[in-house]
Amino acid sequence: MRVNRFVLDVNIWVSYFIASKHEVLLRLIYENELTVFSCDELLFELERVLKYEHLKKYKINIREALRIVEESSCNFKISYPIKKYIPNDPDDNYVIALALQTNSGYVTSGDKHILEEKAKLEKKFSKLKIITKAEFEAMFTRKQGNRK
Repeated sequence: MRVNRFVLDVNIWVSYFIASKHEVLLRLIYENELTVFSCDELLFELERVLKYEHLKKYKINIREALRIVEESSCNFKISYPIKKYIPNDPDDNYVIALALQTNSGYVTSGDKHILEEKAKLEKKFSKLKIITKAEFEAMFTRKQGNRK
């Protein structure tokens, strides 16, 4: 398992920005020497989502959020065509394609369509693990707790 290579789905980034805890995420990335992958599709989706009316109350600086993601991740150009990994939401296919094409060990997502396909995808791609935000954070909380 590639334990330091991650794809963070847009909903993960958004949850950190909404809670104004992106610095916590950046600390996890840098202190644990994680390689996080992004792609143009992810950046476009992030920008689109951050413009949603119901998120405006959080006053997220979209340009700053995009800069943070770009600077803390390795941008990868996805090869097309990509397969249909998420049948109930084809717009999520790029997330799995990004993980597979970068040999990432993990996809961190809270997306119900991706999580519904977790068992099938992990069985088909034995080196891929799909985890939630809580599982992602727990991986490093335990690790840091063992250092003390």
